[in-house]
Amino acid sequence: SGKDRDALRVLGLEVDADRMALRRRYSELVRKYHPDRNGGDRSHEDALRRTIEAYQQLKGSAAFA
Repeated sequence: SGKDRDALRVLGLEVDADRMALRRRYSELVRKYHPDRNGGDRSHEDALRRTIEAYQQLKGSAAFA
């Protein structure tokens, strides 16, 4: 769906990504954007929120079931 494509774009994944690639990329981005890993810098909160929303969208998608 369109939402799935947008979520893949947010996570920087290809259309043929599997569940393992999804989890790995999600973990990488959460570590990258989380304030606890950035000395309390909260400037990446929007990117972190978008990453989490994209993961939730794809996790429930039939393509990753």
